[in-house]
Amino acid sequence: MTHPNICVISNPTSGNNRKWQARIEARLASYDHVRHHVTRSPQEAEALVPELAAMQPDVVVINGGDGTIAAALGMILDHWVPDRLPLIIVLPGGTANMTAGDIGTASSHRRALKRFFAWLDRGAPLDGDIRERHIMRVDGAADGQVRYGMFMGTGAIMQATKFAHSEVHSRGLGGEISLGMILIRSVWGLIRQDPKFYQPTHVAMRMTGPDGTQISRDEAPMLILVASTLERLFLGIRPFWASEKAPIGLTTIRGGAARFARAFPSVLRGHPNRHVTAENGYESFRAGQIALRFEGELNLDGELFASSGPDAPLVITAEGPLRFLRPR
Repeated sequence: MTHPNICVISNPTSGNNRKWQARIEARLASYDHVRHHVTRSPQEAEALVPELAAMQPDVVVINGGDGTIAAALGMILDHWVPDRLPLIIVLPGGTANMTAGDIGTASSHRRALKRFFAWLDRGAPLDGDIRERHIMRVDGAADGQVRYGMFMGTGAIMQATKFAHSEVHSRGLGGEISLGMILIRSVWGLIRQDPKFYQPTHVAMRMTGPDGTQISRDEAPMLILVASTLERLFLGIRPFWASEKAPIGLTTIRGGAARFARAFPSVLRGHPNRHVTAENGYESFRAGQIALRFEGELNLDGELFASSGPDAPLVITAEGPLRFLRPR
């Protein structure tokens, strides 16, 4: 039997991998057609990816958290020939694993590994569930670094992130259960307008729609701003309801939005109820490129960084698509 050429990239410092890495390495060593590369820093990954691009594997498996996956995907787009991109398999080796919940083998690390190794044992057929997703390229950060990601947020997303680091992930909790805890606590804080969570960020926006049209919004206090190229966020959340076809979903909730407690559950489902209107402070868009002007921080797949301020736009551009294989 002819097997596809498979390359696995593992980040042993990602949340789940700290417990599983030795077993993963031992198991992968038994497959002659699989090359396993362990990268412990972005610099090691940056040195590895051009070599892999020259080898042209059929499948690249990324075993890490959301940040590791995003960085690896960005490097693949930077170094691979566009019409010879590999199939991607995502294993949820991190703490939150939101990306893996949408396009990965499974959201549970144990279940994902079981399914992945069963796929290898069957000869690694390439006829599974293949999904296409774009990735967001982010230019204009304060440090000048170009970043890639599949989920981005600011406003109350930053307060929720800080709560997650200090009260949830620091205690060893991870996965969708921990994200659910963070969501519940954050929403309760927003409903009560607790200043620990209710801190709108003033943002001006310009978007390029699917037909090239420009949509602008003047600076306004944004309670929540989220953008993603994923179809499903954690716990099945799908907070984008614009009907246009474009790779990036963007949803905003202004500070002081009316009927928040009644509106927000329908926002999470992507099926707005009668309270979710632009007049009440709720909007959703689809775009190929978004430019944001604001002073503050963002969360991009778990990485926090600062914008360059209101005089320099932070530009988010959809790149790809990439094809993700979910083995049966």
